[in-house]
Amino acid sequence: METETVKKKSMPKWLARALSFLGVTLGCILLVLLGVIWVLEKGPSPTVTETFTRSVRETSAIRWVSRIFLSEEELEAYKSVSSPTDEVKTVNTSLIHMAETVETVDEDDPGYELVEISEGTCKGKLLIVKDPKRVILGTSDNFGREPGLQMTAMVEKYGAIAGINAGGFNDEGGRGNGSTPQGLVIDNGEVTWGGNHTGGFHVVGLDYDGILHVGFMTVQQALDAGIRWAVSFETYDGLASALIINGEVQKHNLGGGVNPRTAIGQREDGALLLLVLDGRSISTLGATMRDLADIMLEYGAVNAGNLDGGSSSVMVYGGEIINNCASVVGPRRVPTAFLLMEEGDVDG
Repeated sequence: METETVKKKSMPKWLARALSFLGVTLGCILLVLLGVIWVLEKGPSPTVTETFTRSVRETSAIRWVSRIFLSEEELEAYKSVSSPTDEVKTVNTSLIHMAETVETVDEDDPGYELVEISEGTCKGKLLIVKDPKRVILGTSDNFGREPGLQMTAMVEKYGAIAGINAGGFNDEGGRGNGSTPQGLVIDNGEVTWGGNHTGGFHVVGLDYDGILHVGFMTVQQALDAGIRWAVSFETYDGLASALIINGEVQKHNLGGGVNPRTAIGQREDGALLLLVLDGRSISTLGATMRDLADIMLEYGAVNAGNLDGGSSSVMVYGGEIINNCASVVGPRRVPTAFLLMEEGDVDG
């Protein structure tokens, strides 16, 4: 019986060469990247190592990079954690003296101002809103069950003029869909998330008079303070959101690295400061929380709170994103946002 010889088709030489070249190229790129990371994590500059490590640890998608050349013991040195005992101050509402609300809004004075921020290495947008009662909390639907909304969709849902992302959300491995908020959410006086938690939260919220509150508080303390709209945020390593309380910078919360940032503050006259700073780009690497506090102080903030940053940092105005969103896959879905409404849309 004759044995048939089956000739196998060999890979074309040009394809084999192309794949070989691609493999070598990718290998070289990987080696270069590992070399750069080694220099950043184990190089001669402690300042560079600290900045890089803290910046990476604040991300959800590439947090693991900090563990490539650094042990858990070494990483402990770059963890900054706020405890409830650090947040002993509460907002003194008597420091805020509300200016008279503009009864009519016209093109010459719409009641808000959009400012271009360029402070050192920090670039972004600042929206100054004269009447704080025009800012509300927007939320996505069915927390924990349905995906969050991109900021453009959030602004459209409420018919708002503008908006910024607000509270944190669960985002393990950078694959979260913005469904599950972090901590406490109070929507128009109603606790819609975190109500069963017996401990406290790092809260950023507005009361019925439009006064901004920041600090550590329980659900009941937040309600007793008359907070109408509220979110929570703390960094991966546990830094609290309070940046400025009663004109005093909360230095224990200024750890962390360089990243895109979002924050909200309030001047003595009641005007709200909605700030988004860009990062992770050629034009600007980002901002530290010290940068946030300094900019807030420069624009007169008496109280200010840090909100979710990184790829979530987005400001929408005129139906479009007006800052440089750091996400390579497009704007992220978020569960909450602070929104600027038309005059008269919000009851006091």
